[in-house]
Amino acid sequence: MAHLQKIHGTGTNQRIEVDLFNQLIAAVNELRTDQDQQGDLLDYRSRDGVVGGNHTLGVGTSDTTKVRLSGTVRYKIDGVEYSQTNLEAAFSNTGAVTNAKYGAWRILISKTGAITTQSSTAAGTGAQAHESAEQAFVSLSQLAITAGTVELGYLTMLAAGAGFTPNTDNPDSGHANVGSNTYYNARVPRLDNGFTADPSVALSISATTDEYQYGTINVRTNGLNVAQIAANTDHPFTQPDTITTAAQFGGHLIITDTAGTAIISLPASGILGNATAAMTYTTAALVNTALDNVQAALPNVFTVIGRIVVDSALAPFTYNTDDLAGTDGTGTFDSETAAEYDRTVVSGTGVTVDDPAIPAVASETAPSMSNH
Repeated sequence: MAHLQKIHGTGTNQRIEVDLFNQLIAAVNELRTDQDQQGDLLDYRSRDGVVGGNHTLGVGTSDTTKVRLSGTVRYKIDGVEYSQTNLEAAFSNTGAVTNAKYGAWRILISKTGAITTQSSTAAGTGAQAHESAEQAFVSLSQLAITAGTVELGYLTMLAAGAGFTPNTDNPDSGHANVGSNTYYNARVPRLDNGFTADPSVALSISATTDEYQYGTINVRTNGLNVAQIAANTDHPFTQPDTITTAAQFGGHLIITDTAGTAIISLPASGILGNATAAMTYTTAALVNTALDNVQAALPNVFTVIGRIVVDSALAPFTYNTDDLAGTDGTGTFDSETAAEYDRTVVSGTGVTVDDPAIPAVASETAPSMSNH
């Protein structure tokens, strides 16, 4: 939206009128800026997903093998708002979770109020046997959300005993085949995940040259500020991934864990596997595109700290063993930064500056301001 420009004039009466006019311009420009910012916020809030209510996810009450939506949820699909209250549904997936391993489900709702689930295995029937909640989550994030639904939240679980069987076992903690579980409730989006303050030290190579370092981390995750994560001057990659040959590239997103208390690395494949990732990207642009796609698919229980791209000089290059300083490979470190909301900003997304052609000096004679 165009902003007006101040003018200048000479003469006592003219200066008074110009001052009044400039005050009016300043007020109009601030209103226009506020409207631009409000437009951005309204556009953000109009996205599909949960838009209101007080729902929580948990175990069924009429049938303790089901999942339950308690309370009321308001949500949008294709721009149309719907509302549902107190629903229960069976798991849509039959794949069990192996004892002492992790599983994850995306809990969805349709326009008609039908609750369904997606598990972290592509077909939904294979066993889930992830080594961590993070591994289960990022596997789930690689699956497209069922068409015509939006997310109510997630469930992660560490199985126990004989392993968890959906629609047979109670999915809550403390039951025979569940060691622990966590429900994540989707909330009304207010601000995207990100830094609330820039890190004290940006992502960079560690003193040992085969790992990385970062400063104190202050972030907002799933709409809430989380406790500060302490700086670390020598942090290893989560798994010893590889780059297959020299002159190929590998990359990792550096993200918070599901608890928001630690930093982990996620390879460009988007999968934290039981086996390491062997990366074979032929250019930095290709690996950055892969990282962009992984970042876009991440659930909002993670916050991205930055990314590290490595140009290999070895066949293979092995993370946490080979150096990032140029001998074995060359690391490029990019950190996210804090983005402040400033209601007086007049440039950036949704705001344009297009000053009208008002002369710098008023040439017309000002009318007399004497009393009659």
